[in-house]
Amino acid sequence: MSRLPNLFKGPQKTNSAARLYQIFLSRLSTSGRSDRILSACREIRRYAKLAGKPQTAAFTYFWEMEAHGQKQDYEAMWRSLRAEEHYRTGRRFRLASHCWSHREHHDLIFRYAPLLYLRGRYKLGCRLMETALEMASHRKRWSFEWLWHVYKPLKAPSSIYDVTLAHFYAALDRDLADWELWDKFLDGFDPSLFRSSGIAKEALRQKPRLMKSFFEWVVAERRKRLFTGTADGERDLVESPNKVRRRQSARKVMLLRFDQQPGREIFESKLEALFPELASLARPASFKQLLRSRNRK
Repeated sequence: MSRLPNLFKGPQKTNSAARLYQIFLSRLSTSGRSDRILSACREIRRYAKLAGKPQTAAFTYFWEMEAHGQKQDYEAMWRSLRAEEHYRTGRRFRLASHCWSHREHHDLIFRYAPLLYLRGRYKLGCRLMETALEMASHRKRWSFEWLWHVYKPLKAPSSIYDVTLAHFYAALDRDLADWELWDKFLDGFDPSLFRSSGIAKEALRQKPRLMKSFFEWVVAERRKRLFTGTADGERDLVESPNKVRRRQSARKVMLLRFDQQPGREIFESKLEALFPELASLARPASFKQLLRSRNRK
């Protein structure tokens, strides 16, 4: 196994070094190289400590969690999360009584709550997921943005990105109608979505099991309308198909132009010179290749 270059002591600035390491780790993750990610993360943290800047390597814990997640080792993921917490703050949170800030919202909804579910800690995890969604509820158009954290039609989630509030409620033998923000959540959607989906809001309010039909309509309609891998939230379903198509087509032109920039190839070559082991891995697909895979040439 090749050793990583110590970018913290080279000509790169600290932020540039961290960015290059993150790109390297993301390439390993895409290729499923979980064991290599774990050893690389330890190397990067050691280099940062030697440079007297240990906090600059805090990002490695995210990739460590991703590597453990590829193996569905939830206990190891939890240990990495709590280690990162201590690494960043110098202490361990008392999860049941910690006063969560809006700055911690992302970690709460994507990491703490889902991992508690996957580890069978349903009551505490549910409380944290509800806390995260309450924070989100103060934003405009929050309902559509956070729909994927309230409900997904998966019986047994196996990833932190699959766990929703509905999974907690099912595990606790509760119903989404019991959620104190259930009415506010439904009222936050544009009314046209209920008309277009054929699922009346009041029927959904009384029968949360109709979320499956509503969610599947949202996913199917987005799949029909979007073809660039980018989205603009609720407006993609509220605006006319022609308007959405024009916006997607303009974005397609922009992304194809970016694909063709010579600097992209130069950067890839420099990256492989820094991290020679990347040369044996497949490079990320270009936007043109992604379009072809979706039959949207």
